[in-house]
Amino acid sequence: MRDIELATCLWPWLVCAMAMMLAAGAGAEEHPVYTAVDAAKADEYEQAVERVMAMSEEGMLRFLPELPYVGVCECPNCYGGSQGNNIFTWTIDRPDELTCRHCGEVIGLPSERYPETQVLAGKNALGEPVEYRYYLNEERKARHYLTANLWTHHRAWITRQCVALGRAWRATGKPEYARRVALVLDKAARLYPHYPAIHSRSPEAVAFCKSQEPPYPWDAGRWGNFHNEIPKSMILAYDLIYDSDVFDELSAERGYDVRQRVVEDFLRPTYVALIDNRYHVSNVVGYDIAGAAMLGRVIGDPDMVHRAVGWMLLNLDAGFFFDGTWSESPSYHYMTLGGLRRAFSKVTGYSDPPGYVDAIDGGRFDDLDPDADLPFWGKVQDAYKLVGFPNGFSTPVHDTWAGERRGEPREQTVSTILPGYGHASLGRGTGAHQMQAQLHFSGGYGHRHRDNLNLTLWAKEREMLPDVGYTWTNISWWTVATIAHNLVAVDRAEQEGRGSDGDLLWFFPGASAEADISVVEADGRRAYSNIEGLDMYRRMLVLIPVSEENAYVVDLSRTRGGSTHDWLLHGSADEDMTARTMLPLTEAGAEFAGDDPPETYSIWRNVQHASVEGVFDITFDFADDSERGVRTHLLGVAPTEVYLGETPSVRRAGVGTKGDNRKVLDFWMPQLAARRTGEAPLHSVFAAVEEPFAGEPFLDSVSRLEVSPADENCVALQVTSGEITDTIISTLDDAPYPERTVDGVTMRGRLGVVRRVAGEVTAMWLFQGHELTAGEDSIATDDDLYAGTIERATRIADGAEHDAFITDADLPMGEDLQGAWIIVTHGNGFRHGYEIDRIEREGDETTIILTADHGLRVAGDTTEEVYFPRRTIEGANTFAIPLRASAASELVAASGMLPSQ
Repeated sequence: MRDIELATCLWPWLVCAMAMMLAAGAGAEEHPVYTAVDAAKADEYEQAVERVMAMSEEGMLRFLPELPYVGVCECPNCYGGSQGNNIFTWTIDRPDELTCRHCGEVIGLPSERYPETQVLAGKNALGEPVEYRYYLNEERKARHYLTANLWTHHRAWITRQCVALGRAWRATGKPEYARRVALVLDKAARLYPHYPAIHSRSPEAVAFCKSQEPPYPWDAGRWGNFHNEIPKSMILAYDLIYDSDVFDELSAERGYDVRQRVVEDFLRPTYVALIDNRYHVSNVVGYDIAGAAMLGRVIGDPDMVHRAVGWMLLNLDAGFFFDGTWSESPSYHYMTLGGLRRAFSKVTGYSDPPGYVDAIDGGRFDDLDPDADLPFWGKVQDAYKLVGFPNGFSTPVHDTWAGERRGEPREQTVSTILPGYGHASLGRGTGAHQMQAQLHFSGGYGHRHRDNLNLTLWAKEREMLPDVGYTWTNISWWTVATIAHNLVAVDRAEQEGRGSDGDLLWFFPGASAEADISVVEADGRRAYSNIEGLDMYRRMLVLIPVSEENAYVVDLSRTRGGSTHDWLLHGSADEDMTARTMLPLTEAGAEFAGDDPPETYSIWRNVQHASVEGVFDITFDFADDSERGVRTHLLGVAPTEVYLGETPSVRRAGVGTKGDNRKVLDFWMPQLAARRTGEAPLHSVFAAVEEPFAGEPFLDSVSRLEVSPADENCVALQVTSGEITDTIISTLDDAPYPERTVDGVTMRGRLGVVRRVAGEVTAMWLFQGHELTAGEDSIATDDDLYAGTIERATRIADGAEHDAFITDADLPMGEDLQGAWIIVTHGNGFRHGYEIDRIEREGDETTIILTADHGLRVAGDTTEEVYFPRRTIEGANTFAIPLRASAASELVAASGMLPSQ
């Protein structure tokens, strides 16, 4: 979770975020506020509570435990599963037994085999001594709070029964049903002040909190923990019997006001625990924040409702990037999205009492409608689908569950980007020929991996070069590790986490889903700020089609800093793959992992080694379909030590609570490390071509070409496929650009591609350059990029006509730049990209109108980010609009295979 404090100065923006007007005649809410009850289903409701009604009142009340439960516990027989999560099943028919879902072990409590003879002692907020008993496995030094874990099931059962009893009372009016609910609520109100605050989210870390007063740490609480302290089920039960006479009757029996005790000693204190909580902005907004709204409505406290709505709205701006993505990962985006939907549903249609005006936000709510009043809320709904796989699955970056389907399979793929989050997908093709080469360059802001500049390849209907994704097993350290990703690792070190954002340098999505070239380049230096002297860490992907069926990726990684560079690539994490290469491999010694190796290198197995200086290729193909896979060609621009081994693929050990620690080393994937070493600061250029295939590989050759004049950052290669020959030149040259010549091609610029078919030039592409020539064919342009300074910015959300940047730079008017990407460098050095719609000019001002909200407020040299991470940045915003030019023969252009420009 992230620690984002709630600033009270944010409340006034509720006034303009919601449609508010005084409503004459609004009255108190009728109960039940939330739970619909159908009197026609009375028999069904009564049948649902027969079991609890058959118990004595005392027998029923024993299911509300005297102490908070411990929700995680490992099976002391098999230690299957992960993190002690959801290990045991339970049934009301055998209420004092736990059954391991992994090995079937039945543990009756108290247990002779697993005696809970050890004691965890502490004190509650009242200073009273409290004890938890547990079984200690001496050999494993593992503690098992078996009885306290049993209470998890007991409490869940009784709270569900309270809601069912409330429905039965509403449908029948029989007071005995309402009485049972009131008894449980009264016991909860008696117990809650004496409950200790405990850490209970991991089996090895169960402990009393150092401070027994709120706010509680992220893994701790009395009733629950940081995100579910407010007892929503009990609120629903109270709501259902709110207007029952049972409270008066029970109060007369016991000599105190039961209703007041329930509200003041139980329900309201759980809300108080939320007020100073550091996690108002988090992926669990649907829990306690939704609970606060529910509680406020049920007990008639509009102040509580306003605070809850404010936290909901704050999550939108303070938790999502300007592109609509939650700041952690796709899986946590959808978790947060679902939570916000639930939270908003708790206040939809709500109206404050007549005459009420909130003392903090200065407004009131009447017939609240978040869906209608919050445009950005609509944008976040499907944001991550923009880079989802063609089969509808989420791309598993950071902590994202593999195989998570959030969209429908699609028929066509194009290039897309999430410029706020930092993830680009070069895409092309239709049907079975859809393909994506994805470059990840996000920062680390919770549930992160150390994976800046990771490559993911999806092609031929399969995820071929994946990010392993998320696991709750005891090998999660591996899936998070830098070395577990497809990137360049420096000095065997882990990348930095928070604040490691990459910078977008280029994004050219291509003009055709079928045939045009698309390019993305990003800089990831911040991720390796822990490597002294590292001043270059960047990667470019170029997706080049050769037919309707096939395309390849030119993959260029440039690194300067450190003394060891490992270019890493692994195969499928879902299915068995084999690795094939013509290199003469021998068994690798300890030199691969090095002296005092990190665990991320020690875990490799079956490591083999070869030394190469020229081009080599390696093929990962599927064990069940050897004619489908990816062949990777790595160009020999420097002596390279090649290591081929296997690393844990993890996914097949199960996702979520189905993950099983016992299986994490049962599944392995082929892993390549191409290593270059030298004195620091070592400079490396890794030039590769990834060739996904189904049937037979379609490339005939990949070779490195010598460039004149040479430069350490200049790379040229030739790729052939049948009659097609592509010549690709990439540099880091700056204008006015020196002339580089190779294979009859001359370029002045950053990136050039020349295609010849049967020896004839049929197409040319030039990216950020002045000239590209091949024989008698050429592209020449005076403009390689446009640049300038942003004087101010406007937003539709702030009442302006356009989402736009204002500059005094002279730019081509109209739609000449439509679809181009402007790269803005902020005063702190961070770079983001924004798509241009059109350019307008009035007087001395040029307006760069964008296709979407940039999320910035610019005042002089101060820039504020409206959305996450909401930095205030000092310094001017400068921009560059890199340009491209292309040309194709009339025959090829007419075929639709290549663009004409």
